[in-house]
Amino acid sequence: MRKAFVSAAGVLAVLMAVSLTFLIPSGAVTEEAQQRYLDAAYEKYEEEEDGWDEASLPTPDAVLASAVFSDILPAATVDALPIDLFAPGNTPIAANYTENGYRDDTIIVELEQQRMYDSDVFIAYVKIATPSQLRTAVAGQKISSSSTNLTTTICQNYNGIVAINGDYFTKTKAGYIVRMGETYREITSKNMDLLLIDELGDFHIYLHGHDVQENGVASFLSEHEIVNGFFFGPALVVDGEVQEIPENYQFDPHQKNPRAGIAQLGTLTYALVAVNGRTDQSAGVTLAEFADIMGQLGARQAYNLDGGNSATLAFNGEVYNDKPQAERSVTDIIYFASATAGE
Repeated sequence: MRKAFVSAAGVLAVLMAVSLTFLIPSGAVTEEAQQRYLDAAYEKYEEEEDGWDEASLPTPDAVLASAVFSDILPAATVDALPIDLFAPGNTPIAANYTENGYRDDTIIVELEQQRMYDSDVFIAYVKIATPSQLRTAVAGQKISSSSTNLTTTICQNYNGIVAINGDYFTKTKAGYIVRMGETYREITSKNMDLLLIDELGDFHIYLHGHDVQENGVASFLSEHEIVNGFFFGPALVVDGEVQEIPENYQFDPHQKNPRAGIAQLGTLTYALVAVNGRTDQSAGVTLAEFADIMGQLGARQAYNLDGGNSATLAFNGEVYNDKPQAERSVTDIIYFASATAGE
């Protein structure tokens, strides 16, 4: 039998329940997801021997990020998409798009907007049935090309449902740059962090330092293969721990700017995040603030991508983060595709 909340805790629970409708846009999260948050709060209360501890209340976003997907996936019989940089995803079902999401038997996409750090934060939660649905694409006809194109256009060219800009790898000289199993560069870095994605769709982040990365990559390759590798950073969350941002990391780490990043929340569950900035309405965030945002979303691993005006979250052929600046052309994107047989 559940214990009765003390009056202060009761007020807190009511306020949290009411506030959920404002945290997530209408229709983005089911009543079941909201109830799961309250159930988690009750469980935390019951675990406390000395009474209610408000600090132990689970972060709403972390609970909702997983609860929103509780009713579907992974599907038992899904054919994997080809691990081929120039092979598109399957054609999505047009009728399955809504204003803030997409669903079919192989993928769920739920989008939301939040206000954090005086900035507009745009989030796409994604759940897929097979790791092959997490894909990358480049603007040109080969991985070594310096060609650029709009994130929205590249996404449409490859039947992507939702996408975010990548790391603009042609502008750097180190890193393990691998796209859909095709290797472009294999160089460790003294100053910048690496993100590797394996054949299971799991993220592995290696902090800067030649020895750290050399040993980390060697250990990785003894058990996994690199399907996609990125070189930008810094690491925002590693193994569930929000990271301290290095003082001298590149890309204006301590200035407020537009940001883009990707997080793994759980098995085949991810978040794409874009923060608008450099306007009176949306200041942008420092990388420490961006790391905190990723932590609040329940990230196990999170990694910063190319920001500034490159920061673009694309959905259904349009710029979802509705930034005031004109969309910038980039060399590469990360996108999610359907594996359904289609209509």
